[in-house]
Amino acid sequence: MRVLIILFIFLYPFLLFADELKVYEIKGEEIWEKERIIDGIVAVRKSGKLIIKAGTRVIFLPIDVDKDDIGDGEIYVEGEIYIQGEKDNPVIFTAQSDNIEPGIWKYLMINHAKYAFINYAIFEGAFSGVQVHFTKAVVKNSVFRKNIDGFRFSTADVYVCNCVMRDNKHGIRYEERDSNGLIHYNEIKNNEIGIFPVIKSESKVRFEYNNIYDNGYNIKIGDDQKKDIIYANNYFGHDREKKIRELIFDKSKDKNLPRAKISPFLKKKIIIGEDKCLERGY
Repeated sequence: MRVLIILFIFLYPFLLFADELKVYEIKGEEIWEKERIIDGIVAVRKSGKLIIKAGTRVIFLPIDVDKDDIGDGEIYVEGEIYIQGEKDNPVIFTAQSDNIEPGIWKYLMINHAKYAFINYAIFEGAFSGVQVHFTKAVVKNSVFRKNIDGFRFSTADVYVCNCVMRDNKHGIRYEERDSNGLIHYNEIKNNEIGIFPVIKSESKVRFEYNNIYDNGYNIKIGDDQKKDIIYANNYFGHDREKKIRELIFDKSKDKNLPRAKISPFLKKKIIIGEDKCLERGY
């Protein structure tokens, strides 16, 4: 029943405004190169495979059919997606705008999909750069900037390495639920909130060897989270726990919340890079 409810929440806007938005379906293998203009919804169906080559610019037009101040352009993946950027030639997901700001387009949504692999991509100007649900996803060497949520997941197997989440409202937002995974060697800085565990997190997704600093709050525990969460072996911008906890919103600031358990913490900034990442994920 919970799965059906979640599916309805994700699909409701799609169903409600499908007649007003252009919907382009991918049911076989399709390769994108150079530039793609998105003026509605791209739906990669269960039988579909989308491959995006290095240097491709995916540009979302500023469409807001439902008038909720969040753009309606999106890519929705039920099949497979492979984003094959390169270090000096990334794939860029952006908006058609002279002023990139959060929410001009909606998201790259990967939901009940077969598989997702993202390497050397930039996501900017979205409600959520990438959302992953009920899917195994590998995300490496990518930048999430100027989004409401940089990277967001729930009930997924995720591997995230050597990514930069900066200048978002939330660098990483998640509802762990039945997720598993490893998030390591990332730079999470200059967000309103660096890491935002909303609910049902039990530390099954490991956060370690990340640089998490200079955010409004480096960690903010959600109001409905019940258990302590482990964030040990990360660098938080200081070498003293008292200073670190100034930028953590947990039981120390609201007695009704659990604690973010950060010890042992790293006293020096981690050197990150593509060489730190596992080739195909954890």
